Amino acid sequence: MKRACSLIPLLPLIALAALIGLGCQTTEHAQVKENVAMAAPVVERPEFIFHKVMPGETMATIARWYSGKDSNWREIAEHNPDLSPNKLRKDEIVKVPVSLATVHEEQPSFSTAPKKAKKTNRGKAPASGSAAVGPEQPDDSAPPQEVFGPR
Repeated sequence: MKRACSLIPLLPLIALAALIGLGCQTTEHAQVKENVAMAAPVVERPEFIFHKVMPGETMATIARWYSGKDSNWREIAEHNPDLSPNKLRKDEIVKVPVSLATVHEEQPSFSTAPKKAKKTNRGKAPASGSAAVGPEQPDDSAPPQEVFGPR
C-alpha cells in the first residue's frame, strides 16, 4: 500500500505528460494522414494527336510517320470521316489516335517534300569511245542543256 501511495502525487504529472505527448503526436499524425489521403492528380492522356496537313501528304504518309506503317491509314480515316484520304488539303487537321502512334512529334516538312526528278542523259551526246545504247535518239528540237561536271 505504501508503494501505491507514493505514486498518487505523480499521477497528475504522468497524465499531463501523456496528454502533451499525445496531443503533439495526434497533430502530426493528422497532418500526415491528410497528405497521404490526397489522391494523385489524374492526368488525362489525350485521345488524339491533331496533325496539320502539309502539301503532298496523304493519310498513308501521315500513318507512316506516326505509326511506322502505311497500312494504318484506314484506321486514321475511320476517325476522320469528313476528310478524303487521298485528297487532303494543306492546313486541314487530321486526328491520329494516340493508341496508334509510336511517334508523338509533328512530321517535319522535309519528309513530305516532293522528290526531285532524276536527270537523264536524254539529248546529250554519248561520251567519247562509247556507243549510244538503245533506240533513244537525241531530239534536235529540244533546247541545248547545260553540261555539268569536268570539261
